[in-house]
Amino acid sequence: MKLMIIWGSTRQERKGGPVAYWVKSVAKRDKRFDKVDFVDLRELNLPFYDEPVDAFSIAKPEDYTSPEGQAWAERVIKSDAVILVTPEYNHGPPAVLKNALDYVGNPWIDKPVGLISYGGRVGGARAIEQLRSITIELGLINVANAIHFVRFSRTFESGEEPSEVSNESLQKMFSEIIRLHTAFSKP
Repeated sequence: MKLMIIWGSTRQERKGGPVAYWVKSVAKRDKRFDKVDFVDLRELNLPFYDEPVDAFSIAKPEDYTSPEGQAWAERVIKSDAVILVTPEYNHGPPAVLKNALDYVGNPWIDKPVGLISYGGRVGGARAIEQLRSITIELGLINVANAIHFVRFSRTFESGEEPSEVSNESLQKMFSEIIRLHTAFSKP
């Protein structure tokens, strides 16, 4: 199974690296995943969506007008499931993450998605709630429980992994992603 992890922040002074890299590290050690594709949206450098039609009207990657759109669609197609790691900006997810999701239509359909957030007084819960609506509209299948990090800088400050509870929550998310992928895989 191929898991894509998308880190949804591009700010210069972004703080969520330890969260995103923790998810990547744990996923890479998990033998249930054949491949882990870590997407740092800052490095992806995807332009704002400006195709002549909506993403669901684009049948195949080569139909995108931009090489970045083609490459992004191909990358999404190769994944079986996705985890979004996001900060909360002004009670929602960053625009760059929404743009990356909006860029691709049909390849998202029936892919399980796990949501992990950090920041703010409620650990990114409001960003997660908006992402649930967005991902459902795109046809992704949401894992029931999200992971929220309130005061995440304290959790990751020492350079150690988060608590056993956080690790258990991530393992449960992985298990649910695999279960959903199996249930919704096309024969």
